[in-house]
Amino acid sequence: MIKLVQRMWPLLVLGLLVNTAYSVMWPLTTIYLHNDLHLSLVTSGWILAVYSGSNVLGGYLGGILGDRYSVNRIGLGLLVALLGDALVGFWWHDLWGYPVVLVLFGLLTGGMLTLITTMTAQLSQGSGRLFNLLYIFINLGLVVGTASIGVLFHGNLQPIFTLLVLCYGLAIGLWGRYARVLEKATTTRQPVRTAAGRPQRRLPRVTLVILLLSLGLMWGTYAQWMSNVSVYIQELGMSVRVYSELWVYNGILLIVVQGLMTRHSRTRWLPWQILAGMVAISGSFLLLSTVQHLGGLFAAMTLLTIGEAVYVPGVPAMINTYTVGHEGRYQGLVNAISSLGKALGPVAGGWVIGQTTGYLGLFRWCAGINLLVVGAVAVGNWWFQRRREK
Repeated sequence: MIKLVQRMWPLLVLGLLVNTAYSVMWPLTTIYLHNDLHLSLVTSGWILAVYSGSNVLGGYLGGILGDRYSVNRIGLGLLVALLGDALVGFWWHDLWGYPVVLVLFGLLTGGMLTLITTMTAQLSQGSGRLFNLLYIFINLGLVVGTASIGVLFHGNLQPIFTLLVLCYGLAIGLWGRYARVLEKATTTRQPVRTAAGRPQRRLPRVTLVILLLSLGLMWGTYAQWMSNVSVYIQELGMSVRVYSELWVYNGILLIVVQGLMTRHSRTRWLPWQILAGMVAISGSFLLLSTVQHLGGLFAAMTLLTIGEAVYVPGVPAMINTYTVGHEGRYQGLVNAISSLGKALGPVAGGWVIGQTTGYLGLFRWCAGINLLVVGAVAVGNWWFQRRREK
Protein backbone atom coordinates (compact mmCIF):
# COMPACT_ATOMS: atom_id res chain seq x y z
CA MET A 1 0.00 0.00 0.00
CA ILE A 2 2.73 2.49 0.98
CA LYS A 3 4.70 1.73 -2.18
CA LEU A 4 1.61 2.26 -4.32
CA VAL A 5 0.93 5.62 -2.64
CA GLN A 6 4.54 6.69 -3.18
CA ARG A 7 4.23 5.78 -6.84
CA MET A 8 0.83 7.43 -7.16
CA TRP A 9 1.46 10.86 -5.58
CA PRO A 10 1.83 12.76 -8.90
CA LEU A 11 -1.59 11.40 -9.92
CA LEU A 12 -3.07 12.57 -6.61
CA VAL A 13 -1.68 16.09 -7.05
CA LEU A 14 -2.91 16.12 -10.64
CA GLY A 15 -6.40 15.22 -9.39
CA LEU A 16 -6.19 18.11 -6.93
CA LEU A 17 -5.23 20.62 -9.65
CA VAL A 18 -7.83 19.49 -12.19
CA ASN A 19 -10.60 19.44 -9.59
CA THR A 20 -9.60 22.85 -8.24
CA ALA A 21 -10.25 24.23 -11.71
CA TYR A 22 -13.47 22.22 -12.03
CA SER A 23 -14.71 23.29 -8.59
CA VAL A 24 -14.17 26.98 -9.18
CA MET A 25 -16.26 26.82 -12.38
CA TRP A 26 -19.40 24.78 -11.71
CA PRO A 27 -20.77 26.58 -8.60
CA LEU A 28 -20.62 29.86 -10.53
CA THR A 29 -22.27 28.62 -13.70
CA THR A 30 -25.94 28.95 -12.73
CA ILE A 31 -25.29 32.17 -10.78
CA TYR A 32 -23.43 33.75 -13.71
CA LEU A 33 -25.94 32.59 -16.35
CA HIS A 34 -29.00 33.59 -14.28
CA ASN A 35 -27.86 36.73 -12.42
CA ASP A 36 -25.20 38.22 -14.71
CA LEU A 37 -26.27 37.08 -18.18
CA HIS A 38 -29.99 37.27 -17.17
CA LEU A 39 -31.07 33.87 -18.49
CA SER A 40 -34.00 31.94 -16.97
CA LEU A 41 -33.39 28.89 -14.78
CA VAL A 42 -34.75 26.62 -17.53
CA THR A 43 -32.46 28.16 -20.18
CA SER A 44 -29.53 27.98 -17.76
CA GLY A 45 -30.46 24.35 -17.12
CA TRP A 46 -30.33 23.54 -20.83
CA ILE A 47 -26.89 25.12 -21.14
CA LEU A 48 -25.78 23.06 -18.15
CA ALA A 49 -27.28 19.99 -19.83
CA VAL A 50 -25.23 20.54 -22.98
CA TYR A 51 -22.15 21.17 -20.83
CA SER A 52 -22.74 17.98 -18.85
CA GLY A 53 -23.52 16.07 -22.05
CA SER A 54 -20.11 17.06 -23.36
CA ASN A 55 -18.74 15.89 -20.00
CA VAL A 56 -20.43 12.50 -20.59
CA LEU A 57 -18.83 12.22 -24.02
CA GLY A 58 -15.44 13.30 -22.69
CA GLY A 59 -15.63 10.79 -19.84
CA TYR A 60 -16.51 7.91 -22.13
CA LEU A 61 -13.89 8.79 -24.73
CA GLY A 62 -11.28 9.26 -22.00
CA GLY A 63 -11.86 5.71 -20.79
CA ILE A 64 -11.75 4.17 -24.28
CA LEU A 65 -8.65 6.12 -25.35
CA GLY A 66 -6.93 5.35 -22.04
CA ASP A 67 -7.32 1.62 -22.71
CA ARG A 68 -6.12 1.76 -26.33
CA TYR A 69 -3.49 4.48 -26.69
CA SER A 70 -0.57 6.12 -24.91
CA VAL A 71 -1.79 7.66 -21.65
CA ASN A 72 1.16 10.05 -21.77
CA ARG A 73 0.12 11.65 -25.08
CA ILE A 74 -3.62 11.67 -24.36
CA GLY A 75 -3.18 13.36 -20.97
CA LEU A 76 -0.79 15.97 -22.36
CA GLY A 77 -3.18 16.76 -25.21
CA LEU A 78 -6.13 17.16 -22.84
CA LEU A 79 -4.23 19.43 -20.44
CA VAL A 80 -2.89 21.66 -23.24
CA ALA A 81 -6.41 21.94 -24.67
CA LEU A 82 -7.79 22.85 -21.21
CA LEU A 83 -5.14 25.55 -20.89
CA GLY A 84 -6.12 26.94 -24.31
CA ASP A 85 -9.83 26.88 -23.37
CA ALA A 86 -9.12 28.81 -20.15
CA LEU A 87 -7.13 31.44 -22.09
CA VAL A 88 -10.03 31.87 -24.53
CA GLY A 89 -12.47 32.16 -21.60
CA PHE A 90 -10.34 34.89 -20.02
CA TRP A 91 -11.12 37.17 -22.98
CA TRP A 92 -14.45 35.81 -24.25
CA HIS A 93 -17.10 35.09 -21.63
CA ASP A 94 -20.18 36.99 -22.81
CA LEU A 95 -23.61 35.52 -23.66
CA TRP A 96 -22.19 33.68 -26.68
CA GLY A 97 -18.63 33.00 -25.59
CA TYR A 98 -19.22 31.60 -22.11
CA PRO A 99 -21.45 28.66 -23.18
CA VAL A 100 -18.90 27.67 -25.87
CA VAL A 101 -16.01 27.80 -23.41
CA LEU A 102 -18.13 25.90 -20.85
CA VAL A 103 -19.00 23.05 -23.24
CA LEU A 104 -15.36 22.59 -24.27
CA PHE A 105 -14.38 22.73 -20.59
CA GLY A 106 -16.88 19.92 -19.86
CA LEU A 107 -15.62 17.73 -22.70
CA LEU A 108 -11.94 18.07 -21.80
CA THR A 109 -12.42 17.86 -18.02
CA GLY A 110 -14.52 14.71 -18.40
CA GLY A 111 -11.74 13.08 -20.38
CA MET A 112 -9.01 14.13 -17.96
CA LEU A 113 -10.84 13.04 -14.80
CA THR A 114 -11.65 9.68 -16.39
CA LEU A 115 -7.99 9.25 -17.31
CA ILE A 116 -6.98 9.94 -13.70
CA THR A 117 -9.61 7.50 -12.36
CA THR A 118 -8.61 4.82 -14.88
CA MET A 119 -4.94 5.07 -13.93
CA THR A 120 -5.92 4.87 -10.25
CA ALA A 121 -7.94 1.73 -10.97
CA GLN A 122 -5.00 0.17 -12.79
CA LEU A 123 -2.57 1.02 -9.98
CA SER A 124 -4.94 -0.06 -7.21
CA GLN A 125 -4.77 -3.79 -8.03
CA GLY A 126 -8.33 -4.23 -6.80
CA SER A 127 -7.95 -2.19 -3.59
CA GLY A 128 -10.66 0.32 -2.69
CA ARG A 129 -8.37 2.33 -0.42
CA LEU A 130 -6.61 4.12 -3.26
CA PHE A 131 -9.98 5.40 -4.49
CA ASN A 132 -10.63 6.92 -1.07
CA LEU A 133 -7.16 8.47 -1.14
CA LEU A 134 -7.76 9.91 -4.62
CA TYR A 135 -11.09 11.38 -3.48
CA ILE A 136 -9.34 13.06 -0.53
CA PHE A 137 -7.10 14.94 -2.95
CA ILE A 138 -9.96 15.61 -5.36
CA ASN A 139 -11.97 17.09 -2.49
CA LEU A 140 -9.00 19.13 -1.34
CA GLY A 141 -9.26 20.64 -4.81
CA LEU A 142 -12.96 21.20 -4.10
CA VAL A 143 -12.05 23.16 -0.95
CA VAL A 144 -9.48 25.31 -2.74
CA GLY A 145 -11.73 25.92 -5.74
CA THR A 146 -14.92 26.81 -3.88
CA ALA A 147 -13.07 28.89 -1.28
CA SER A 148 -11.55 30.89 -4.12
CA ILE A 149 -14.99 31.90 -5.43
CA GLY A 150 -15.76 34.29 -2.57
CA VAL A 151 -12.35 35.94 -3.00
CA LEU A 152 -12.09 36.03 -6.82
CA PHE A 153 -15.63 36.45 -8.15
CA HIS A 154 -17.22 39.90 -8.06
CA GLY A 155 -19.21 39.80 -11.31
CA ASN A 156 -16.02 39.40 -13.40
CA LEU A 157 -14.81 35.98 -14.58
CA GLN A 158 -11.24 37.02 -15.51
CA PRO A 159 -9.81 36.25 -12.03
CA ILE A 160 -11.53 32.82 -12.19
CA PHE A 161 -9.97 31.99 -15.56
CA THR A 162 -6.61 33.23 -14.26
CA LEU A 163 -6.79 30.55 -11.56
CA LEU A 164 -7.66 27.96 -14.22
CA VAL A 165 -4.63 28.95 -16.29
CA LEU A 166 -2.41 28.59 -13.22
CA CYS A 167 -3.82 25.13 -12.37
CA TYR A 168 -3.42 23.80 -15.89
CA GLY A 169 0.07 25.25 -16.24
CA LEU A 170 1.18 23.43 -13.08
CA ALA A 171 -0.62 20.24 -14.21
CA ILE A 172 1.20 20.29 -17.57
CA GLY A 173 4.54 20.61 -15.79
CA LEU A 174 3.70 17.73 -13.45
CA TRP A 175 2.44 15.56 -16.29
CA GLY A 176 5.52 16.19 -18.40
CA ARG A 177 7.75 15.13 -15.49
CA TYR A 178 5.93 12.01 -14.25
CA ALA A 179 3.51 10.73 -16.93
CA ARG A 180 5.96 8.19 -18.38
CA VAL A 181 6.64 6.74 -14.93
CA LEU A 182 2.90 6.37 -14.23
CA GLU A 183 2.23 4.87 -17.64
CA LYS A 184 4.97 2.29 -17.12
CA ALA A 185 3.55 1.43 -13.68
CA THR A 186 0.06 0.81 -15.07
CA THR A 187 1.25 -1.34 -17.98
CA THR A 188 3.55 -3.57 -15.88
CA ARG A 189 1.11 -4.38 -13.04
CA GLN A 190 0.12 -8.01 -12.44
CA PRO A 191 -3.50 -9.20 -12.70
CA VAL A 192 -5.21 -9.42 -9.32
CA ARG A 193 -6.08 -12.94 -8.18
CA THR A 194 -7.82 -14.44 -5.23
CA ALA A 195 -6.08 -16.37 -2.52
CA ALA A 196 -6.81 -19.58 -4.36
CA GLY A 197 -4.96 -18.29 -7.42
CA ARG A 198 -8.10 -17.85 -9.54
CA PRO A 199 -9.05 -14.58 -11.24
CA GLN A 200 -11.49 -12.48 -9.22
CA ARG A 201 -15.19 -12.99 -9.93
CA ARG A 202 -17.10 -10.67 -12.19
CA LEU A 203 -19.82 -8.37 -10.94
CA PRO A 204 -23.29 -9.71 -11.92
CA ARG A 205 -24.81 -7.71 -14.77
CA VAL A 206 -27.94 -6.91 -12.72
CA THR A 207 -25.86 -5.44 -9.90
CA LEU A 208 -23.67 -3.49 -12.35
CA VAL A 209 -26.72 -1.96 -14.09
CA ILE A 210 -28.31 -1.02 -10.75
CA LEU A 211 -25.08 0.59 -9.55
CA LEU A 212 -24.74 2.65 -12.73
CA LEU A 213 -28.41 3.70 -12.65
CA SER A 214 -28.12 4.65 -8.98
CA LEU A 215 -25.09 6.76 -9.86
CA GLY A 216 -26.97 8.64 -12.58
CA LEU A 217 -30.04 9.28 -10.40
CA MET A 218 -27.96 10.29 -7.38
CA TRP A 219 -25.99 12.85 -9.40
CA GLY A 220 -29.22 14.08 -10.97
CA THR A 221 -30.46 15.05 -7.50
CA TYR A 222 -27.03 16.13 -6.23
CA ALA A 223 -26.82 18.52 -9.20
CA GLN A 224 -29.56 20.62 -7.55
CA TRP A 225 -27.01 21.62 -4.90
CA MET A 226 -24.61 22.52 -7.71
CA SER A 227 -27.14 24.63 -9.61
CA ASN A 228 -30.62 25.54 -8.32
CA VAL A 229 -29.72 25.64 -4.61
CA SER A 230 -27.32 28.53 -5.36
CA VAL A 231 -30.25 30.65 -6.58
CA TYR A 232 -32.51 29.39 -3.75
CA ILE A 233 -29.99 30.57 -1.15
CA GLN A 234 -29.96 34.04 -2.70
CA GLU A 235 -33.77 34.12 -2.66
CA LEU A 236 -33.56 33.44 1.08
CA GLY A 237 -31.57 36.67 1.36
CA MET A 238 -28.12 35.10 1.70
CA SER A 239 -25.06 35.98 -0.37
CA VAL A 240 -22.90 34.07 -2.84
CA ARG A 241 -20.29 33.97 -0.08
CA VAL A 242 -22.61 31.77 2.04
CA TYR A 243 -22.96 29.36 -0.88
CA SER A 244 -19.18 29.31 -1.28
CA GLU A 245 -18.75 28.65 2.46
CA LEU A 246 -21.17 25.70 2.26
CA TRP A 247 -18.97 24.07 -0.37
CA VAL A 248 -15.78 24.81 1.57
CA TYR A 249 -17.40 23.06 4.54
CA ASN A 250 -18.41 20.23 2.21
CA GLY A 251 -14.83 19.80 1.03
CA ILE A 252 -13.29 19.88 4.52
CA LEU A 253 -15.80 17.38 5.89
CA LEU A 254 -15.25 15.13 2.86
CA ILE A 255 -11.52 15.06 3.55
CA VAL A 256 -12.11 14.12 7.20
CA VAL A 257 -14.66 11.37 6.46
CA GLN A 258 -12.70 9.93 3.55
CA GLY A 259 -9.53 9.97 5.63
CA LEU A 260 -11.32 7.69 8.08
CA MET A 261 -12.64 5.60 5.19
CA THR A 262 -9.12 5.11 3.83
CA ARG A 263 -8.01 3.62 7.16
CA HIS A 264 -11.01 1.33 7.65
CA SER A 265 -12.38 0.58 4.16
CA ARG A 266 -12.80 -3.11 3.30
CA THR A 267 -13.90 -4.63 0.00
CA ARG A 268 -16.52 -6.86 1.64
CA TRP A 269 -18.22 -3.78 3.12
CA LEU A 270 -18.60 -1.93 -0.19
CA PRO A 271 -22.24 -2.97 -0.95
CA TRP A 272 -23.42 -1.73 2.47
CA GLN A 273 -21.20 1.35 2.30
CA ILE A 274 -22.97 2.33 -0.94
CA LEU A 275 -26.40 1.72 0.58
CA ALA A 276 -25.64 3.79 3.71
CA GLY A 277 -24.39 6.68 1.57
CA MET A 278 -27.64 6.79 -0.42
CA VAL A 279 -29.71 6.87 2.79
CA ALA A 280 -27.74 9.90 4.03
CA ILE A 281 -28.10 11.74 0.71
CA SER A 282 -31.87 11.17 0.74
CA GLY A 283 -32.00 12.51 4.31
CA SER A 284 -30.20 15.69 3.27
CA PHE A 285 -32.97 16.56 0.82
CA LEU A 286 -35.70 15.76 3.35
CA LEU A 287 -34.03 18.18 5.76
CA LEU A 288 -33.48 20.80 3.06
CA SER A 289 -37.22 20.78 2.31
CA THR A 290 -38.06 21.71 5.93
CA VAL A 291 -35.46 24.40 6.82
CA GLN A 292 -34.84 27.92 5.52
CA HIS A 293 -32.11 29.21 7.84
CA LEU A 294 -28.32 29.03 7.80
CA GLY A 295 -27.99 26.33 10.48
CA GLY A 296 -30.45 24.09 8.65
CA LEU A 297 -28.56 24.52 5.38
CA PHE A 298 -25.31 23.44 7.04
CA ALA A 299 -27.07 20.47 8.68
CA ALA A 300 -28.46 19.39 5.28
CA MET A 301 -25.00 19.83 3.75
CA THR A 302 -23.55 17.66 6.55
CA LEU A 303 -25.84 14.76 5.62
CA LEU A 304 -25.16 15.29 1.91
CA THR A 305 -21.40 15.31 2.49
CA ILE A 306 -21.34 12.19 4.65
CA GLY A 307 -23.47 10.39 2.08
CA GLU A 308 -21.24 11.57 -0.75
CA ALA A 309 -18.04 10.59 1.09
CA VAL A 310 -19.36 7.08 1.67
CA TYR A 311 -21.21 6.48 -1.60
CA VAL A 312 -19.20 8.21 -4.36
CA PRO A 313 -15.85 6.39 -3.96
CA GLY A 314 -17.67 3.16 -3.11
CA VAL A 315 -19.29 2.68 -6.53
CA PRO A 316 -16.14 2.88 -8.72
CA ALA A 317 -14.21 0.87 -6.12
CA MET A 318 -16.78 -1.94 -6.17
CA ILE A 319 -17.00 -1.92 -9.98
CA ASN A 320 -13.20 -1.90 -10.25
CA THR A 321 -12.83 -4.78 -7.78
CA TYR A 322 -14.90 -7.11 -9.97
CA THR A 323 -13.96 -5.85 -13.46
CA VAL A 324 -10.15 -6.08 -13.33
CA GLY A 325 -8.58 -5.85 -16.79
CA HIS A 326 -11.24 -3.52 -18.22
CA GLU A 327 -10.63 -0.44 -16.05
CA GLY A 328 -10.83 2.15 -18.82
CA ARG A 329 -14.14 0.92 -20.20
CA TYR A 330 -15.91 0.63 -16.84
CA GLN A 331 -14.45 3.73 -15.20
CA GLY A 332 -15.38 5.61 -18.37
CA LEU A 333 -18.95 4.38 -17.90
CA VAL A 334 -18.87 5.48 -14.25
CA ASN A 335 -17.84 9.01 -15.21
CA ALA A 336 -20.15 9.14 -18.23
CA ILE A 337 -23.25 8.05 -16.25
CA SER A 338 -22.33 10.50 -13.46
CA SER A 339 -22.08 13.32 -15.99
CA LEU A 340 -25.38 12.29 -17.58
CA GLY A 341 -27.07 12.67 -14.19
CA LYS A 342 -25.48 16.08 -13.75
CA ALA A 343 -26.70 17.00 -17.25
CA LEU A 344 -30.34 16.08 -16.73
CA GLY A 345 -30.55 17.24 -13.10
CA PRO A 346 -30.52 21.03 -13.60
CA VAL A 347 -32.98 20.84 -16.52
CA ALA A 348 -35.44 18.70 -14.57
CA GLY A 349 -34.94 20.82 -11.45
CA GLY A 350 -35.56 24.08 -13.31
CA TRP A 351 -38.73 22.65 -14.82
CA VAL A 352 -40.06 21.44 -11.44
CA ILE A 353 -39.35 24.82 -9.84
CA GLY A 354 -40.94 26.83 -12.65
CA GLN A 355 -43.91 24.67 -13.52
CA THR A 356 -44.97 22.78 -10.42
CA THR A 357 -44.09 22.92 -6.74
CA GLY A 358 -41.18 25.37 -6.38
CA TYR A 359 -37.92 24.77 -4.55
CA LEU A 360 -39.32 22.90 -1.55
CA GLY A 361 -41.29 20.56 -3.79
CA LEU A 362 -38.14 19.94 -5.80
CA PHE A 363 -36.25 18.93 -2.67
CA ARG A 364 -39.03 16.48 -1.71
CA TRP A 365 -38.91 14.96 -5.20
CA CYS A 366 -35.14 14.51 -4.83
CA ALA A 367 -35.59 12.80 -1.46
CA GLY A 368 -38.18 10.43 -2.94
CA ILE A 369 -35.99 9.55 -5.92
CA ASN A 370 -33.06 8.77 -3.64
CA LEU A 371 -35.24 6.56 -1.43
CA LEU A 372 -36.26 4.61 -4.54
CA VAL A 373 -32.57 4.25 -5.38
CA VAL A 374 -31.95 2.92 -1.85
CA GLY A 375 -34.48 0.16 -2.54
CA ALA A 376 -32.91 -0.65 -5.92
CA VAL A 377 -29.40 -0.79 -4.43
CA ALA A 378 -30.67 -3.10 -1.67
CA VAL A 379 -32.02 -5.44 -4.38
CA GLY A 380 -28.70 -5.25 -6.21
CA ASN A 381 -26.82 -6.10 -3.01
CA TRP A 382 -29.11 -9.08 -2.38
CA TRP A 383 -28.55 -10.36 -5.92
CA PHE A 384 -24.78 -9.90 -5.56
CA GLN A 385 -24.66 -11.80 -2.26
CA ARG A 386 -26.82 -14.56 -3.71
CA ARG A 387 -24.46 -15.01 -6.67
CA ARG A 388 -21.42 -15.03 -4.38
CA GLU A 389 -22.94 -17.79 -2.25
CA LYS A 390 -23.49 -19.90 -5.36
